[in-house]
Amino acid sequence: MTFRESIALPVLFGALAGGLGGLMGVGGGIVLVPLLLYFLHQTQHEAQGTSLAFFIVTALVAAVPYIRAESVRWDLVGVLALGAVPGVMAGAAVAKRTPAARLRLWFGLAILATALRLLLAPPAGLGGAPWALPWNVLLGLGVGAFAGLLGVGGGIILVPALVLAQGFDQHLAQGVSLALIVPIGLVGAVSYARAGHTRLHVLPALFAGGALGGWLGATFAQSLRGPVLTRIFALFSIAVAVRMIAGSRRSAPIAAPSPAGGTP
Repeated sequence: MTFRESIALPVLFGALAGGLGGLMGVGGGIVLVPLLLYFLHQTQHEAQGTSLAFFIVTALVAAVPYIRAESVRWDLVGVLALGAVPGVMAGAAVAKRTPAARLRLWFGLAILATALRLLLAPPAGLGGAPWALPWNVLLGLGVGAFAGLLGVGGGIILVPALVLAQGFDQHLAQGVSLALIVPIGLVGAVSYARAGHTRLHVLPALFAGGALGGWLGATFAQSLRGPVLTRIFALFSIAVAVRMIAGSRRSAPIAAPSPAGGTP
């Protein structure tokens, strides 16, 4: 058995994606999906389905330090989930037949603009003034659709929306994001798995690495001051945006599923 075929590589990939997810309050799919594509040779559909399943355990573990620090508003999580659950189902359905290049370009440009705003003038985070319920349901719908379409957690959109538009502290925004990623990952993973687009055999190793990385990343995040964490998130978002924009120029439409259905 080669190193690539062993559990070592998936554990390492899970730890990298989980550590980033815990630190930044995101799912880590923006890192995990390309790793699954290029190193484990999964199709785009399989990588996205596997990534969404990965979030279930990783985000749950990473959310614990935020919960202990009282950095999760469960009422807001519930409202966002009202939109996110149907959103991720819709996004997963559309992903089966939609080229992702143009969406990656537009989302990349939006993320870049948001990241520059965060970097140049980090908000103070004065406790938060949530939007009215219908608007947060719509926000959850957009986050869920984005997650289902691209196989990511959606935190790269949700965290800036909570920090910039609703005035929440960075830690609180990331805690809410991680809590919301759990149902997003669950619903999205089921949608992809029903179509045979999840590599089930690699999940235990990814879970093991992701749980460890997520815990360490989230714990380290609690030691950082809000403005510092905001700037780190902004720099991370710029890297994500550049990758999405560059990928939109050279990527083909989402790959067709493998004849075997993707599940060995």
